[in-house]
Amino acid sequence: MSSPTSNSLLILLFNANGLKNHQNELQVVLQEKRIDIALISETHFTKYSHIPITGYNLLKTNHPDNTAHGGAAIYIKASLVYQTLPNFCQPNLQSCAILMHLNNVPTTISAIYSPPRHNMNFQNYTDYFSTLSHNFIIGGDYNAKHNSWGCRTNNPRGNILHHFITQKGFKVLAPPGPTYWPTSLRKKPDILDIFVSNTPSNIYYTTSNLLEPSSDHSAVLLTVSAAPPIRPCPPKLFHATTDKQKFHDLVNQNINLKIRLKTTQEIDDAINKFTNIIQTAAWDASTTHRQHTNHSPSIPEYIRILIANKRRARALYQRHRLPSLKRNFNNLANSLKKILSSHKNQAQANYLANLSSKDGSLWLATKKSLQHQAPNTPLINPSGGLASSDADKAELLKNHLAKIFTPHSDIQIPHHTALVNRFLDSPIPPSIPLKYFTPSDIKNAIQNYSLKKSPGYDLITAEVAKCLPKRAIVLLTVLINASLRLAYFPQLWKFSIIIVFPKPKKPPDILSSYRPISLLPFLAKIFERLILKRILPYIFTSNIIPNTQFGFRASHSTTHQLHRLVDAISFSLEKKKYCSCVFLDVSQAFDRVWHEGLLFKLKAFLPPTYFLLIKSYLTDRHFQVKFGSSFSSIEKISAGVPQGGILSPILYNVYAADQPTSPTTSVAEFADDKAIISIHEDSHIASLNLQNHLNLMSIWYDKWRVQVNQSKSIHTTFTLRLPPCPEVSLSNIPIPSSQSVKYLGLTFDRRLTWGPHIRTKKLALNERLRSIKSLISNKHTKLNTKLLIYKSLIKPMWTYGLQLWGNAKVTNVNKIQTVQNKILRLITNAPPYVSNHTLHTDLNIKSVHAEAVTYYKRFHNRLPHHPNPLISNLASHTIPGNPTRRLKRNWCRDLLNE
Repeated sequence: MSSPTSNSLLILLFNANGLKNHQNELQVVLQEKRIDIALISETHFTKYSHIPITGYNLLKTNHPDNTAHGGAAIYIKASLVYQTLPNFCQPNLQSCAILMHLNNVPTTISAIYSPPRHNMNFQNYTDYFSTLSHNFIIGGDYNAKHNSWGCRTNNPRGNILHHFITQKGFKVLAPPGPTYWPTSLRKKPDILDIFVSNTPSNIYYTTSNLLEPSSDHSAVLLTVSAAPPIRPCPPKLFHATTDKQKFHDLVNQNINLKIRLKTTQEIDDAINKFTNIIQTAAWDASTTHRQHTNHSPSIPEYIRILIANKRRARALYQRHRLPSLKRNFNNLANSLKKILSSHKNQAQANYLANLSSKDGSLWLATKKSLQHQAPNTPLINPSGGLASSDADKAELLKNHLAKIFTPHSDIQIPHHTALVNRFLDSPIPPSIPLKYFTPSDIKNAIQNYSLKKSPGYDLITAEVAKCLPKRAIVLLTVLINASLRLAYFPQLWKFSIIIVFPKPKKPPDILSSYRPISLLPFLAKIFERLILKRILPYIFTSNIIPNTQFGFRASHSTTHQLHRLVDAISFSLEKKKYCSCVFLDVSQAFDRVWHEGLLFKLKAFLPPTYFLLIKSYLTDRHFQVKFGSSFSSIEKISAGVPQGGILSPILYNVYAADQPTSPTTSVAEFADDKAIISIHEDSHIASLNLQNHLNLMSIWYDKWRVQVNQSKSIHTTFTLRLPPCPEVSLSNIPIPSSQSVKYLGLTFDRRLTWGPHIRTKKLALNERLRSIKSLISNKHTKLNTKLLIYKSLIKPMWTYGLQLWGNAKVTNVNKIQTVQNKILRLITNAPPYVSNHTLHTDLNIKSVHAEAVTYYKRFHNRLPHHPNPLISNLASHTIPGNPTRRLKRNWCRDLLNE
């Protein structure tokens, strides 16, 4: 049998008549025959069905009524390069398809099923085949018989299909023997499973019948004389076979410290040469890295013998059609099914029993369970059409991101823009020479860098950099100091590769449903980290960032900011006042930062050299999108702080630092999440104060070319009184009002009962539990491993913000407690007579309320000495303002008394 890396493409065609009953047999056949693509008819799948097979990707089309009948599916080797095509789903025909290049010719390969109870006419076939490319191979159960492809008789469908195929000039590839074996002896076997193709004449085929998997249909093997395209392994500098000492020596031999670095071009040339030295040394120090495509476990010998016996029994029955032979075949088929199921269960048990956090296998298993698997569907092109190939998708996403990485063209105040440009064009005063970096500075920055970060386009990682010799560190220091002297950020360090990840629960065919992640060169990040360390003292000395901004600041967390908001709401509820809040949604805050505006603010306080260095860092940046194994063309970035950059968070904070404030309102900020709070006993005055602040914000947004999405912003009134505050607007556009709002991960309801938040959290916990239930509810995984999974993946979901909502009404808190009780029972498989208290005691797990007490006391003890007065003010034992306790409810500070 041809191997998957040979010059033949192996396609299996199988009518499963319900794949769930044959999944283990199918997996064995795919592994043993080394099948590249399996076309499955009559899957009986619904939208909830998913039968994964190791090493293969699954594409499926269910019957349109979403019940367990009909349907088609494709299993394709994950190592092959292909494109997913749109599904065809009608009651009379279901099909799913991929596009693959065979001998450099784009060819559609499709699985099809056409139920016999529906009539098919010439137009039905025309409608379906018109969706295909010029070259195709379509395999499935057409339920069509005709003598021309070896059937015993003709039926109406066969006549229509034969007429259609003859007129179009297509070819039918049929197996030499029958594929349908009816149970009744009065019915004769015949050929129902065929291929229809239209391919170049230089591609040849052979078909053969297979005796497995078991079904009332025989599988068909199609061998195509075309090499399947193999997906290349992601390039890496270091492999398991890399000799790191040899790499160290090779780099050391090729480093030349006597170089001229007087111009920016010389710096770029030197960095390019330095990068090439590292890459070449890594490749020379590595042996050939072979790609292993077969990840399936081997089949034991006793199962192979049983498979061979069952194969012989089926061949005998199909040859003689005797009832005794049929019984023998059925007995062997049932025995094989049970043994395969037992073997699979035992393999799963061994896998679960060996899960460990020490070797990383546990986290790989949980990642696989929790990872969002988005279908590889074509992307909708806003200008029309679909993008199916990786190259087309990469180009489409590049164009989409290029529009985002530009300043808002519709937001601009001409006289303010002119003022900014005049200030930037004004002469820069001379500055004293800056202190250069030392090799120890560079080495410490490299040694403290995480090994888990992905590399940029140059493939240099922290692991590679940590193996560099001293001469390389010295050369890197010289390069960085030359860049500092010329106030120039090297061009090669400003290029990013952007990969995209689908957002969960978003339509996968929409461009905005993908989250971009920028991969920057490692050495660029080292330089950024050194620059950040130098400019932070200037930012803190000048008090640029306001105390209300808690984002991207050391010792500042979302919980601190949320506590301030909870205190403001608690105060207003106790004092019978209105707490009118607006939560603003800034559109693409980081990606749309106006470069000239940011430089205007930086020039006001940074030394000239650092200002020019940051200016060089921001300007003339470029990016390229990677989708699958394809890259887009290169595009320029005209706005925004570099995503993934070390300097980007602090630069954004500087840009947003001078937002206006008001004496009648307070502000809570975490990066681009902004809340404005207005408290008053009169609802109209509370809204008036809030509106005055919003009017100031509107002016600021227009000056600095920031766009707020009013439709996604929310206005909420926190009060126990009936009439809400009047609505407010931003730039004359009303902000929608809501009874509750989600801010920094917590859901606030108008009465601050925490009921909506806890209900939302309970749903999220149950969803997470369903994802990893197989890992914690079985008897094979070790108890300590199960507890570690719970503490690492489930418990942090409900303990976030527990300091604030943990003292809510007992009936609300108990909703989370019941989830914890259920999980502990799943972990231990405890019988009903074992109490929840006993489970918590034996497993050393605290109750939700006890955890809330512990969390808040530990959190509160750290507040008094905090450098930010807004946080140190939270250290009081009463609500700030010390309002009279009017309400019969518990606040978070009451946890200190337990």
